[in-house]
Amino acid sequence: MARSRIIQIRVDDDEYDVLAQKGAAVGGMSRLLRDHLGKIQVRHRDDELQRLALLNRMNANLNMIARWANIHKSEAEAIQVQACLAGVRREIGRLLVAMDRR
Repeated sequence: MARSRIIQIRVDDDEYDVLAQKGAAVGGMSRLLRDHLGKIQVRHRDDELQRLALLNRMNANLNMIARWANIHKSEAEAIQVQACLAGVRREIGRLLVAMDRR
């Protein structure tokens, strides 16, 4: 298949030097970029921020459970603590499933 599209980007001198050196090692900048097309993973920053917020909420829940268990050591029922932890596990599971879909 003939390559008819051109991609242009602006880089500074340092970035150009790095690309030129790496390109020279593999036969040119074009080959370097083509070789990496299938290996590039695009970061979705909004998704990452949402996952970070979810992880922070889960961390806060774990801290509350730990604090409650430490304060109420004599009253801490294993079943209650396990139920709270099960909720956290469900949230972690949902997070992992959501991450796998991306």
